[in-house]
Amino acid sequence: MNNQPQQLEATALFSAPIYQIEKPEYLDTVRKVAEKFISKRKEEKDLNPIYPVYMTENINYDPEMQDFSNYVAQIGWNILENQGYAMEYFTTYFTEMWCQEHHKNSNMDRHIHGNGAVLSGFYFLDCPKDSCKVLFHHTNDAKVISNLPEKDNSNLTHASNMVNFEPKEGMLMFTNSWLPHSFSKNQSKKPMRFIHFNIAVAPAQPQAATPNVEII
Repeated sequence: MNNQPQQLEATALFSAPIYQIEKPEYLDTVRKVAEKFISKRKEEKDLNPIYPVYMTENINYDPEMQDFSNYVAQIGWNILENQGYAMEYFTTYFTEMWCQEHHKNSNMDRHIHGNGAVLSGFYFLDCPKDSCKVLFHHTNDAKVISNLPEKDNSNLTHASNMVNFEPKEGMLMFTNSWLPHSFSKNQSKKPMRFIHFNIAVAPAQPQAATPNVEII
C-alpha cells in the first residue's frame, strides 16, 4: 500500500470571465454624445420619482461614436475568439448601445440579456462618490439556493454568490451576456452616467478581415 500523501487537485471549469480596461481617451467624445441624447430624453419626460433614471435611445449610430463603437465591437470579437469560439466565421455588431443616468436612490435589478446578445458591457462616464456599484451574480441558481454560509464574504472564493466592482470614469467592462448583473443603489446626490451595450454576432462576409486589435 502506498502511504505517501496525495494532493487533491481541483480543475476550475465553466468560468465566467469579467474583462476590464481603462480607456479615458474616449471620455470627452462619448460624454458629449451622451449629454445630447440625455437632454433630448429630459425634454420628452420628467424624472420618475420611483425609478429616478433616464435611458436614451440607441446612440451607436451617432457619427461621433464611430471610433468608440468600432473599438468596442472589435474588442468584443477578440474576447469571443480568445474564449475559443470560431470567430473567423462571424463579425460582431451592437443590438443596443444606450446611456443611463441614475439619480439618487436609483438602481438596476439583477438581469441578463437575450435577443441574440452574446456579450454585454459598460463604459463609465460619471461616477460620483457613493454612486452605484456594478454587481455580477453566480449563474447557478441551485448553488445559490443551497449555499452554505461564507467564511469571509469580503473574499472572492468558490463559496461566493456575487462580486461587486466600484466603477471608475473611463473604465470599459465586458462580460458574457448570460452572466447576471445588477447595480446597487446610487447614494450620491449627483447622477451617475454610463453607456450600456449588447453585442451579437452575424455571419462574416467571405472577404471580411480578422479585426486587428490587442487581445485583453
